[in-house]
Amino acid sequence: MTVTITALCGADPKTQTGSFIMCADTLVTFCSSGVPVSGNQDGTKIYDLPHGFYVAIADDISRSHQVVSHLYKEMEQFDAADPRILDLTKLAIDRTAEYVRIWMRREVLAEYGVSLTEFLEAPQLAVRSEVANEIKTRVISTQLTIAGFGYKGNPILLFTDCVNTQEQTNPGFFCGGAGMGAALDWLNFREQKCFLSLPRTFYHVREAKQYAEVSPVVGGRNHTLLLRHGKPMVNVSDVRPILQEWVNHMYPRETVALDKPSAWDRFAADYTIVD
Repeated sequence: MTVTITALCGADPKTQTGSFIMCADTLVTFCSSGVPVSGNQDGTKIYDLPHGFYVAIADDISRSHQVVSHLYKEMEQFDAADPRILDLTKLAIDRTAEYVRIWMRREVLAEYGVSLTEFLEAPQLAVRSEVANEIKTRVISTQLTIAGFGYKGNPILLFTDCVNTQEQTNPGFFCGGAGMGAALDWLNFREQKCFLSLPRTFYHVREAKQYAEVSPVVGGRNHTLLLRHGKPMVNVSDVRPILQEWVNHMYPRETVALDKPSAWDRFAADYTIVD
């Protein structure tokens, strides 16, 4: 019921550094038994995590808070200076995914009036296949993209649908939610990759989010963050004059000019980014 986009940019393979643009729409959906019952255009799907990490989640809003809360507690247990931070983060994600799977199974079994013992031990259970499929559907509807930095500043980008967890540096972006397909199509059309500049990536991500609005369950507003190692998060959600200027000149034309240092200077000035 959403779109989330996280893209690594300005990556330097020699220094193992880079930044992230993380974006999501703000239409949050409230569900009952998996069925949408209400919505709010001014919600959030991006949350802060320990050690400077952030997560963008696609799911029912009431579930999202519980899932993120569990992941937060798991990540609180290790130190940001631990050189194993990538592996520890993966373990925290795996434990959170297991929490989601158990929770969804319990929820679905209750709706079908089936006990856990019956589901696990009664081979002739008439609704077994229906229950199993419903559990799988609800689990994979929970998608998380986690971005942050290792103890030496190396960028970490992970995605999970609570079944499989992926790590990626190149091309360096993940999309989630109902608008995922459209967002992926646009970023691929733009030939997005982790080595493009921060301003160019920001512009591509904002285009991709707008393109994802072809899905009726993707909201028209956005929440977009700039994440850099060792520096405060910057909210770059607003349409500032420089963004509107780029749209007027580059949609849908070539964007290579945004790799020039002057593009960063204009972007940083308009969004009050202290380098």
